[in-house]
Amino acid sequence: MGAGLSGLVAARALQAAGRSVRLIEAAATVGGRMTGERLQLVAEAPEAGCCSAWIDLGGQWVGPTQTRVLALLDRHGIRRFESPHAGDTVLVFGGSRCTFAGFFHGFPEGQPPAVPSADWDDAMAALERFQALVAQLPEGHPHRHPAAAELDRRSFQDWIDENTHTPFAAWYFAYFCRAVGFLGPAEPEQVSLLHVLWGQRTAPQGEHPEESLLHGGAGQLPALLAGELGEGVLRLGEPVRAIEQLSPEDGQPVRVHTDRATYPCRAVIVAMPPAQVGHLRFSPALSADRQQLNDEMAMGTCAKVLVVYPGPWWRQQGLSGIAIGDRPVVELCADSSDPENGCGVLAAFVVGHRYQRWAALDEARRRQAVLADLAAYLGPQALEPLAYVEKDWPSVPFVAGAYAGWMPPGLWTRCGEAMRRPHGRVFWAGTEVAERWPGFFEGAVRSGEEAAAAVVQRLG
Repeated sequence: MGAGLSGLVAARALQAAGRSVRLIEAAATVGGRMTGERLQLVAEAPEAGCCSAWIDLGGQWVGPTQTRVLALLDRHGIRRFESPHAGDTVLVFGGSRCTFAGFFHGFPEGQPPAVPSADWDDAMAALERFQALVAQLPEGHPHRHPAAAELDRRSFQDWIDENTHTPFAAWYFAYFCRAVGFLGPAEPEQVSLLHVLWGQRTAPQGEHPEESLLHGGAGQLPALLAGELGEGVLRLGEPVRAIEQLSPEDGQPVRVHTDRATYPCRAVIVAMPPAQVGHLRFSPALSADRQQLNDEMAMGTCAKVLVVYPGPWWRQQGLSGIAIGDRPVVELCADSSDPENGCGVLAAFVVGHRYQRWAALDEARRRQAVLADLAAYLGPQALEPLAYVEKDWPSVPFVAGAYAGWMPPGLWTRCGEAMRRPHGRVFWAGTEVAERWPGFFEGAVRSGEEAAAAVVQRLG
C-alpha cells in the first residue's frame, strides 16, 4: 500500500523474490513526495530567450553515502551532476547582508560569514556541545539510548535556550531545525531534542546529502519503477480504508478493503507516513503505542517554490544561488539549475511558522512575498521570473506535509518500539521508518527493501 518510492521499491523487491504483488495507491499518480514536472517556457520579450526545465516539486538531492538510492538511479540510467555551488553564499540576518564561501544548512564549511565574532564564537561553541551529544547516540532508533528519556523529555528549543547567548546563535540552530530532511521541518519548540540529535547521527550533514542533483529531475524515477512491475499490479486512485486479519489457517489471512474492492493476501506492507496510517481501520486494532505514534507524529509544514529564469543570472554576480537568512518567508533557497537545459532554477522553501503565515495569503501576495525575499538575497532580477510554481505539501491529499514526519517531546520513548514492529502480517515502510537516512530518498529505499525482506522471511 502506497506507491511512493518506498512502496515501489518494496513491490519490486517482492517480485524479484518470486512473490505475487498488488500495489494500491490512493492518489492518481505514483511517486508520493518524489514528483516533478517539465516546463516549456518562452519569455514575453523575445530577446530574453526560452528554456525547457524539469523541476522537482518534492525531494531533489542525493549524497555520496546514500548507496541504495544511488544504485537504483544507476540501474535506471539516471545521471547525476554536482549541485551548483561555485560562487559565494548569501546570509541575511538582522537586516544585514553578507556573502562568503561555504556554509550550508547551518553546518559551516569554508570561510565563516561576516557576523560579529562574539556571535560566531557563541554558535560554534554551542555546535561543539551539540556534536558531542550526537556522538553519544548508538546505531538504530534513539529510544535505545540509556539517556533517551531525559533527552526526549526536552524540546530542541530548551537546548537552544540553555546553550546559546546571542540572537544569531539561537537562529543558527533554529534554522537547522527547519532546513533538514529528517526534521519535518518543525520549529525547535515542537520537536524532541532526542529526535534532532538522532537525525544528525543517522543522516549527518557532514556526509553531504545535497551533493548531487539529477539530470531530468528525481521525479522521473517513480514512473520507471512502476513500469517494471508489469500489467495489472498497480491500482491508482484507490484509497485503502481498512485492513482485516483473519485466522492464520486461512491461505490468504489478510483482507485489504478499498472503496472499490477487497483484496485477499498473505501479508501487507504499509508504505505511508504514520500520520496517514492513522486514517486506516485495523482489525484487530493496532496496539496503543502504534496508534499514539500515528496520532502524534506530525508531518512537516513545508511549501516548495520553484522559480525559473532564462538563465542562472546570479552566477554573473559571483553568487552560488545558495542563500539563507531570517527573511519573513524564505529562509533557504538553492540553485537547482540543470546545466543541460539552459534555465536558471531556484528552489525556495517556506516552512514552519513562516509557512503558516504565508499559506494564509492569496496567490498574488504569496508570489510577491517569495520573490521579494529572493530579491533581498540575490538581487532585483529575482523579481522577473519566467515561471513561478508552488507545491503546497500540507494541502496534498494522502500526504499532507513534507519533508517527513517528526517526533514531539516524549514520543520516541513512549512509542518508538512501534515504529518498525509488525502488526501481525502488516509491515511498515516509508522514509520515517528507516534507521539510516530517515527523511531522505535513501531512507525510503532502505525501508522498502527491508520491509520486503521481512515479508519474505515471515512467509517462508
